[in-house]
Amino acid sequence: MRFPRLPARLSDAAARPLPQITVETGPTVPGWVLRLALLALTPALLLVAASRSDLAPTLVTTVVVACTALLVLRPTPATAGVTVVLAGVFLWGFGNRPDDGFDPAGLAVALLAYVVVRCTWWAAHLPARGHAEAAALLAGWRRDVVVLAATGLLGALALLASGTTLPGAVLLAALAVLGLAFAALATGRDPRDDGEH
Repeated sequence: MRFPRLPARLSDAAARPLPQITVETGPTVPGWVLRLALLALTPALLLVAASRSDLAPTLVTTVVVACTALLVLRPTPATAGVTVVLAGVFLWGFGNRPDDGFDPAGLAVALLAYVVVRCTWWAAHLPARGHAEAAALLAGWRRDVVVLAATGLLGALALLASGTTLPGAVLLAALAVLGLAFAALATGRDPRDDGEH
């Protein structure tokens, strides 16, 4: 059985019109911005933790420079984990005795560590010359605000329970973050936020 031959204009793929596809993206963020954020956040995390220790400034500076360079040049979950562990060692391993009570610097270290880990995750998945849509970077921001607000609120409650006087500015900041978390949860869900990364 012979099939009829199609005209050349229908069989030639180059002659057929291609479908038109339109892609729209929102504002994008270059990958180097994430590394710039790590360049600022990593020293902040380690220096806040080291401010409570009795370590030599030379050792602290060496660790801060090494961890910052490692996270900026090679952002991976492992390098972020090492940095967070070192911040914990700085905070709790040196210069703080158990009878000193609750150390409020632990709150700042916990909050900074969370932000550093999240920023490192994105930097690990986005090349320095690449771009990511801002909406993708902000996916899950409600969850992040809730985690940060809960950490700050628990820390403020721990300070109050320990009998430590809580400065008004710290209390107002904790209430502001808590209000932001409730506002984020009260608004509608972002259709791009699937909660997975």
